Order: sequence, then C-alpha cells, then structure tokens
Amino acid sequence: MALKTEARIGASAYPEAAPVDVLAVGRSRRLAILASTALPPPRFRLRFSTEDNALESLFIAAADVILVLLDGHEADVFTRCRNLRTAADAAILAIGESSSLQERLSALRCVDDYITLPVAPAELAARVFAVLRRTALGRDGGPPDYNDGNLHIDFRTRIVSLRGTPVNLTPTEYRLLTLLAANPGVVFTHDQILQRVWGSSFEGDSHLVRLQIANLRSKIDAPNAPSRIMTQRGIGYAFRIHADNHNNPTA
Repeated sequence: MALKTEARIGASAYPEAAPVDVLAVGRSRRLAILASTALPPPRFRLRFSTEDNALESLFIAAADVILVLLDGHEADVFTRCRNLRTAADAAILAIGESSSLQERLSALRCVDDYITLPVAPAELAARVFAVLRRTALGRDGGPPDYNDGNLHIDFRTRIVSLRGTPVNLTPTEYRLLTLLAANPGVVFTHDQILQRVWGSSFEGDSHLVRLQIANLRSKIDAPNAPSRIMTQRGIGYAFRIHADNHNNPTA
C-alpha cells in the first residue's frame, strides 16, 4: 500500500498532459516490480524488454525514456548504454542494485542519470520527469516547427516530411537534424555534434559525423539542389537559412 501511495504522489506532482513512454531494459525482477509501481498508467506507458530485444522494441515503438535495469552482473555497462544511446532518440536513466563506484562511473559516461537502490517509487517517477526536462525531450516544449516550403519538421511530434511525404529517419539522424535545423546558420564543430548527438564518449570520431551527414543529406535534399546542410571546411556543419522559410525563427 505504501509503495502505491508513493507512486501516486510522484506522478501527481507532474500533472501535465501526454503519457510518458518508458522502455525498461533488463532482467532484474526486483527492479521491474519497482518500475511498475513507480510508473503506473495512465501517466506512464511502461513496457519491458530484454537487452537482446531492446533495439527491436525501439524500432517497433519509440520511447521518451529508457530505464536500464542493472542487476550488478553486466560485463560492460558503458557499451550496453552506448548502444541504446546510438539507437534511440530518448533520455536514458540507469538504476542499479549494486553500489559499485566503477559501475556508476561507467554508466554515467553515457546515461543521463544513475540511481542506486534503495529508492522510493515517488523519487524514481520524479527522476524520470527531471531527466526529460534536462534532455529537452518532453513533449510540451521545443522550438517552433521548421518549414521552408518543402521540408517540414514538427519538433513536438518528431515527424519529418519532404514535399508532404514522410521521411524515414533513424533516431540518430533525427537527433542530428534537430540539432542543426533548430539552430539555422549556427556552425557546429565535429566534436560539438558528437557530444550533443552521440555523447562525450564519441568525441574525436569525425568520420562518424561525416557518414551520418551524408545519410541525412540523401534523405532531405533534392537531387542537384544545394544541400540544406552546409559544410564549413575544417570546422563542421551548419543548416542553411532558406529565404522561403515560412516559419524559421531566425529568418
């Protein structure tokens, strides 16, 4: 009874609108029970997946928050969390049964927050909302839509369309497009892009940026037209400011 009361307190402190989609990844039964208690419907839509099926689950349905359930037996927490970071446009929160400093430090190289048991259900719910606010992935905010007459980006729903046709972007491509399009004309260095899109552990891997820029250009640019993503040689990339942009805050 106490657990359910605490969970109601945690959710009721944040009454704003749409449900939060949470994917819990891991095999810990104890942590799964805690997540179910702390993140009840209708305020949360919680689903579970094993690590092996996590990427498939994310392709089936996106998540606002990924809750990584660590039982203390993971060989490489950092690699596990980094794979999720690369695949998902979501905030990542790890919760562990172990108080190992090594595990916490490893996870924090990639996740947005780390919780060690014991933790009250109300606090877990509050941490989920807090990490959403910090990572700007909440559904109630964000920049205005981008629309240059051909390319339309709805930052609230995360829907991208080109001349009215939906564009199928990977989570990484969408994060990259959002970073550039929400800041048209601003030049981002390779390391700035790596840190904001992939995380600080990827700094220095400029080839990864060039590869994803090429993939993104192939999806949002018209053949034989100037690319929307400008290359600043030796520096990085910027999103082109179009004269016919209908709703660009900097135009």
